[in-house]
Amino acid sequence: MEELLDKFLRYLQLKKKPYINKIVEDLDLKEYEVLGLIELLKQKGYYFEIINEQVVKIKPKRENDVYVIPNKLDHLKILMISDTHLASKYDRLDILKYLYDEASKKKVDYVLHSGDLTDGRSNREEQVYHLKEASYTGQRDYVIDKYPKSDIPTYLIAGNHDLWWIKQCGADICKDISNKRDDIHYLGSDCEDLKIGKLRIRMYHGKGGNSYAKSYKLQKYLDSIVPEERPHILQTGHIHQAFYLKEGNTHCFQTSCLQDLTPFERSMGFRNDKSAWWVDVYMDNKGNPVKIQQELEEFNQKKLRR
Repeated sequence: MEELLDKFLRYLQLKKKPYINKIVEDLDLKEYEVLGLIELLKQKGYYFEIINEQVVKIKPKRENDVYVIPNKLDHLKILMISDTHLASKYDRLDILKYLYDEASKKKVDYVLHSGDLTDGRSNREEQVYHLKEASYTGQRDYVIDKYPKSDIPTYLIAGNHDLWWIKQCGADICKDISNKRDDIHYLGSDCEDLKIGKLRIRMYHGKGGNSYAKSYKLQKYLDSIVPEERPHILQTGHIHQAFYLKEGNTHCFQTSCLQDLTPFERSMGFRNDKSAWWVDVYMDNKGNPVKIQQELEEFNQKKLRR
């Protein structure tokens, strides 16, 4: 069944909005088998619906401002990344590709990206000299083409660099990228809530400069959430540094970047911790998260050997 499901997913990723009768013909399936495979994909975090006899990618269902993904697994594996700043001359596609390869080997269920997918375009004149692609279409197509293609769904929020494009040209680059990639699901900008079964996750990018202590902004933000609404996992980005803390039942993951230090960051005295979080979540027999374990993988070398 897993082999057939993988084949079906690859087919949907290649064929945009295929008709049911075409799927039946191409894959030698019955119509009820196609419907069953779509339901299995939903359980894995992919969302496809049949609209006008076509299979169409949609966002997860949103209930009370929370994106909801069904889950029947008693052990969830999650990869958390952030601040890839793609199309910067300092991006680290080599690390990003390595992480998705490892995620596939580890049978990770979901990748969560907490913003700044692209490097965007700021009002700083010197930034243009540090970009591989300086235009909106250039950065959009760069990510569509080069972001690792995977059978693992990626859930993404936009960060301040991505949102610069809305100021520049009125376009949402993360939304446009997601529309072209069935494996990337765009949830919204800066802060979104995600519920996988009974596991509550908040993804938050943040804004502004660095603080005197790297944990200050995360702790201040956590304090702003009323206790009854606090998630099991809070994932943040933006400051390009990694750390973990637990307060009450909330596991907080400050997620760093996958980008080398830029001239601007060097001039401001900032630092980049290139790393990613591998997170294991264990559920009880009622689906409630009872144990969350984490491992930080750091990347200090200049180039990964592949």
